[in-house]
Amino acid sequence: MMNQKHIDVVGASKTYPNGTIALQPVDLQIGKGEFVSLLGPSGCGKSTLLRIIAGLSTPSTGQVTIPDGDRRAFVFQDATLLPWRTVARNASLICELEGIDKAERAERVTAALKMVGLEGFEKVYPRNLSGGMKMRLSLARALALQPELFLMDEPFSALDEITREVLQDELLRIWQSKGFTSVFVTHNLYEAIYLSNRVVVMSARPGRIERVFDVPFSYPRTPELRLTPEFTALSVEISDCLREGVHA
Repeated sequence: MMNQKHIDVVGASKTYPNGTIALQPVDLQIGKGEFVSLLGPSGCGKSTLLRIIAGLSTPSTGQVTIPDGDRRAFVFQDATLLPWRTVARNASLICELEGIDKAERAERVTAALKMVGLEGFEKVYPRNLSGGMKMRLSLARALALQPELFLMDEPFSALDEITREVLQDELLRIWQSKGFTSVFVTHNLYEAIYLSNRVVVMSARPGRIERVFDVPFSYPRTPELRLTPEFTALSVEISDCLREGVHA
């Protein structure tokens, strides 16, 4: 059962000036502290919907309601680090832009870097980090904002499978400890199932919500979950829904 409503999307759609319909009207409610993944083929509007929720894009119709004052942090597919800034100074960037004072920023950055396993790398520059460490830093930068709403657009898609699975476990650990609401965009159904309370399957463009799946597995989740018959059965069911959405 969904917790207290945190995000309320009502009739949100997006049509670009050239006439391209990126997103058909969508209704979606997400509970406080819930982890929801938006899953679908490339170009189906899942990133468009995420950007509308984040306030980075304005819907053509409809509206998104989020409690006033709730901080929204956004993690992009690319780590988008500033190469001339150290790990610590990259992690502090959003807090600086928000006008948080220096002492408070330092405390938040220290805590965020520890959370993602980058303690001891404060003075290192991005060029000396692996792909996985760069994404950890991107997560730390967002976490330092102490958001109520954590929005992620395919943050692990460029990583190798082992690093990706490690970061999935790290993300779940942080989410469980901090209690923020998470909306996560992916085209990987196994990732969506492993992370989420619910998986929102979207159709091919123009995007719409095809179906919402409840994920019945309890937390904390372990890598062994992916090998269970129940995980496989849900994967098959969602895969079938994805195929129907592509050919609809």
